[in-house]
Amino acid sequence: MGYLLPDTLIISEKADAGRRIAYFLSDGKSKQKRSKGLSYIEYENEVGGFYLVPLSGHIVEIDFPKTLKDWKLENLKELISSNVIHNVKNKTAYESLKTLSAGIKRVIIATDYDREGELIGTEALDIVKKDKSFHGEIKRAKFSALTGKEIKDAFANFIDVDYNLSDSAAAREEIDLYWGAALTRFFSLITNRLGKNFLSIGRVQTPTLGLIVKREREIENFVPEKFWEVKVDFLKDDVFTGIYEEGRINDEKRAREILENIIGKDGIVNEFEKGMERIYKPAPFNTTEFMREASRIGVMPSRAMKIAESLYVKGFISYPRTDNTVYQRSINLKSVVEKLKNSELKKEAEMVLSQEKIIPSRGRMEATDHPPIYPTEVPKSGSLRADEAKVYELIARRFLATLYREGTREVKSAKIEIDHYNFKTNGTRVVDPGWLSIYTYRKFKDIFHPDLEKGEKVKAENWRIEEGETKPPSRFDMASLIKEMENLNLGTKSTRHDIIDKLQSRGFIEGNPVRPTALGSSLIDGVTTVDSKIAEPDMTAELESFMNNIAAGERTKDSVVSTSRNMLSSVLEELENNKDSIANIIRGALETGTVVGKCNIDGTNIQAIKIRDTIRFRCERDNCIDYYHKIRGLIKPSEENCVVCGKPVVTVIRRGQSPEKLCIDPLCKFNTEKKDIGLCPLDGGHMIIRQSKYGKRFLGCSNFPKCRQTYALPQKGEIKMTGKICEYCHAPIISVSFGSGSREMCPNISCESNKKSKSDMEKVKSTAVKKPLTRKKTVKKSGSSASKEKKARKSVKNA
Repeated sequence: MGYLLPDTLIISEKADAGRRIAYFLSDGKSKQKRSKGLSYIEYENEVGGFYLVPLSGHIVEIDFPKTLKDWKLENLKELISSNVIHNVKNKTAYESLKTLSAGIKRVIIATDYDREGELIGTEALDIVKKDKSFHGEIKRAKFSALTGKEIKDAFANFIDVDYNLSDSAAAREEIDLYWGAALTRFFSLITNRLGKNFLSIGRVQTPTLGLIVKREREIENFVPEKFWEVKVDFLKDDVFTGIYEEGRINDEKRAREILENIIGKDGIVNEFEKGMERIYKPAPFNTTEFMREASRIGVMPSRAMKIAESLYVKGFISYPRTDNTVYQRSINLKSVVEKLKNSELKKEAEMVLSQEKIIPSRGRMEATDHPPIYPTEVPKSGSLRADEAKVYELIARRFLATLYREGTREVKSAKIEIDHYNFKTNGTRVVDPGWLSIYTYRKFKDIFHPDLEKGEKVKAENWRIEEGETKPPSRFDMASLIKEMENLNLGTKSTRHDIIDKLQSRGFIEGNPVRPTALGSSLIDGVTTVDSKIAEPDMTAELESFMNNIAAGERTKDSVVSTSRNMLSSVLEELENNKDSIANIIRGALETGTVVGKCNIDGTNIQAIKIRDTIRFRCERDNCIDYYHKIRGLIKPSEENCVVCGKPVVTVIRRGQSPEKLCIDPLCKFNTEKKDIGLCPLDGGHMIIRQSKYGKRFLGCSNFPKCRQTYALPQKGEIKMTGKICEYCHAPIISVSFGSGSREMCPNISCESNKKSKSDMEKVKSTAVKKPLTRKKTVKKSGSSASKEKKARKSVKNA
């Protein structure tokens, strides 16, 4: 077949996705090309010649006119009424589309099939259509996995571009810009929080924060009430416990009367029931349930989604943004299980295949856009990093569990009478774990209970009263917060994790379970001083329903954006009328923090005030101590003073790491000497223990950004300097303490010195941030080449 001049232009959303699409459609013969500011892939097959332009998200971004760039209160009304402008964001993609579309007869949109993907695709179409000569056909390739079969099927069965879906995404983009810009400017200006410390307020952020603050208020205002329970231990084969049938008794005197009447007496069985109960297998993963389960195994929602998107682009899982909890009949489930026989879940896959018939579970939500999240291919052993492997295994185990048989447990209950008082007993025992033997993240605890007969006498002992008190509602953890947001229609499956991440990074919430900071609480207090409704979910949920109406063709984009502007104008008017009282509430909180100890100069309290990733430690009275400390993690008072300078020491708690003690003075030798591990092998700077933006610790050169030498570190254990240098790569040798033991190692995990103790290194790799940033061949006393420095830059950026 001779060379065919490309007459078809394919548009993909991401570079990796584009390369996989081109690879499958060209049978591996596609060519990546870069020329004069253009970047594209070219290939041909039996159909003809093709250009594929891989984008990196949106080509254009919306903004306000330059005349409205100044942050002034008097500009806000004009801001809301102005029209947005579209600026080219990705010039390379823009020029590639504009140049390669000349003479093209057909355009195929192959972006992710969701609202955002459809908008990115129509943005690209608008650029192609600027060439008035284009009058060709426009098609849409819809796929849910980047596998050869899915891609080829999608390009054999095109659909039309969904402009309603695109408009709904464009409406959300505009609405969020108006609300975010107007409210952020208003609150930042009235509190004088400008520059890097601006107060970020969003249409969905604020009601989400409102949920967290409301729950915290319920906990703070909760008044516990005492109760008493009368319990008895019965004996038959083993001990089983009965509780008086009324449960909690609010009157202590009455509880003691019951106890006096039964003490020393045995029981008679009045009722006994025994039966089998099914343990229903879980529904397939949709986005929300996936993020909830990921957070339960220690992978936070935003991180889990990034990993899932990466696994999707690599072809290992199906599209991770989905509401669907029902597998389509078109998915060959047995074939997927056969693939998993080549993974570490071989035993579990064979368990599923051993069944006479594979019947998948079904959730409540059935959609047609994408299937539930399931594994599509098996990665090579050892090719995934720690969190990637955890997430892939979670998805694979969930998939297999949905195809395996239900579990069964035996359930027993009885009523045992002692002197006319009935006591209830209950017991359970898992008879057949079924799917639980595959989905090992769920546990059912057995509770012993013997078989009994009506009228049987049962020996009793340990007659007692247990006193308790009612508990306040629990704080939201990441899993329950995402579920609550879904219930209240706050955000979408694609944005909820980002909203929580922003609230954390901007200093409004902290920890898991989640609690509001003083800043977060004061913001909601300020907002709720007026009847603006922006801290309540109803108005945001109403706008979400309007955007769903656009996707369904029931409303237009312009009408919904106009409605949103009117809502925002009304909100802003209420806020402006009360700006002084709102500002005073928030300013007061900005000067209030957590007491972490006493000032060693004047004896007054030292407060820790969180400002995004920075903690301000200041003396309450005279500010004789006023330090700004960049700390990622939860700060707790330690009730200790620094042995070097006498100032308070705090405990920093980070997920996945051992707690760390820090002096509140960032320049105190207690901190600096502990973090200094030795000299950098590249330029003689100091290798310092640092924290990545994901909260992972690593070694970085003190001369950053001039020197970008880094090493991964184990996340558990205490790291100490040894003063020794590795004879192979010249990195400083570190000491890692685990409990009562310790060992020395080179931080360069791939260094020759570590290969001699490979079994020990496996423990380190399981907790390391990432693959080593510097290998032996890149480390020389004389420095590194430009290409090596470029790789190091990329590694640091990824960290």
